[in-house]
Parts: sequence; C-alpha cells; structure tokens
Amino acid sequence: DNDLTAEVPAGKKECFYQPSKGGQSLDVEYQVIDGGDLDIDFRISAPSGRAVVTEFRKNDGIHTIDPTEEGDYEVCFDNTFSRITSKTIFFELIIDNNEGGDDEDDSWKKFVATDEDVGEKLTSLEQSLDSIKSNNAKVIQYQVLLRAFEAKDRNIVERNFNRINFWSLTNVAVMLSVFALQIFMVRNMFSEKKKVRT
Repeated sequence: DNDLTAEVPAGKKECFYQPSKGGQSLDVEYQVIDGGDLDIDFRISAPSGRAVVTEFRKNDGIHTIDPTEEGDYEVCFDNTFSRITSKTIFFELIIDNNEGGDDEDDSWKKFVATDEDVGEKLTSLEQSLDSIKSNNAKVIQYQVLLRAFEAKDRNIVERNFNRINFWSLTNVAVMLSVFALQIFMVRNMFSEKKKVRT
C-alpha cells in the first residue's frame, strides 16, 4: 500500500512504476487536489507496453487491474495540455495478493501452536485477527482519502478567497477613481477662471 502526493509541472508528464509478481490485484486511485481546473490526463500501462487504462481531463479516478502481469506497471500523469498551471496529484497504489497473503503478513501464526482440544478456537481466533487486520487497513485507507479530499477542498476555498479579495480591491480602486473624476469635473464646471474683456 503506497500513497504519494506529487506535483506535475505545466507541460510535463510524470510516471511512476509499480512492480508486480503476476496474478495479483493492483488498485490505483488518484485525485487532483490543486492547480488549474483540477484535471489531468491519466494512463496505466502493463509491463508489455499495452495501455490498460487511459483517461483525459479527469480530476479523480479509481481503477483495478486483476489479475496483473509479471513486471513493472507504469502509472503516468500527463499535464502537457496545460502550459501555465502545475497540478498537485494525490494517488494510492495497492497490491493485493489473491493467494491469501504473504509470509510476512502471517508471521504471527508461527507463535500459535495447534492443539487438538482448542483447534476450532484457534481457527476462529485466526479468522478474527485477519478480519481486524483487514478492517484496520481499510480504515487507514479511508483516512488517507479523507485527507486528500480535505486538501483539495481547502485549495479550492483558498483560491476562491484570493479571487474575491482581488476583485474586491479592483472594484474599490475603480470606485475611488470614478469618485475623484467626478469631483474634478464638478469643480471645473463651477470654477471662475473665465477671462472677462474690459
């Protein structure tokens, strides 16, 4: 489970690589959290070079590749259509072993000795621990996604705040200029600097 936040400069493309042993499940979730209209081009390529997923001008997406080929999957974010604005991308890559977990994940099982009398209880305990571990992983994933949503919403609010302040100051400056111009014109209408012939 890897989650990253990356900045893709204007007119550039950023690619990331995820190795796969083959026969696994690869989940890719991404979201544009800052920059421009919050859109980007997205592509996932298999180790053979074949494009598995291609999307244009999207602000988020969730994709699952199951089963995967053996080799390195290429995940690319393309911002070449934008010549001015860079984009900030949050994305998450999750590799799931469909065979039931790695040896590292089940390392706790070597401390549990099987016994004929309590075999059923240990099986039930093992299932409960696996369920707790799976639920904890899902909670962590949801928390990471909520942080990404919060960052995206905060960037939108801050950008709107800056726009409101800019246009408010512009309106105040225009109003003061019109006010000064009106005073000047009224004074000129009533000035007594006319030449009188004698």
